[in-house]
Amino acid sequence: MSGLTIFREIILKQIVTEESKTRTRQQLQEQMDTLNSRQTEFEENKNKTLTEFSLKGADSTQLNSIRQQFETQATKYHIERDEIRFNMLSVDELKVGDEIVIGSVEGPYELKAGDRLELATKAEIIIKDGLITEIRQ
Repeated sequence: MSGLTIFREIILKQIVTEESKTRTRQQLQEQMDTLNSRQTEFEENKNKTLTEFSLKGADSTQLNSIRQQFETQATKYHIERDEIRFNMLSVDELKVGDEIVIGSVEGPYELKAGDRLELATKAEIIIKDGLITEIRQ
């Protein structure tokens, strides 16, 4: 009986531990710090650019267009900040022992006649504190 190699999605799940919660909080705080730095730099560049264009005699239509571009970017920073804050709150709500999906990868699977399709398409790798603890098929 011949088979066929297919590629299937393998779900990566993490078992929540105090260590993983602490590590995730640190990563989120680093993301927030980086965002704050980028936004501070953005604000400085925004003011500098608007002043330069004003001094060069840009008309109000040009200045309004530039302001609109800056406002769009500022909105993106606010959305990103809100997402990070939401994730920080979500980490606090996790219970030790919970399994959470952290991503997925693709992997090959040798499919044969008579295989149950459900088993062929479902696979999970369980991770605890950076170590693979279980592979479910």
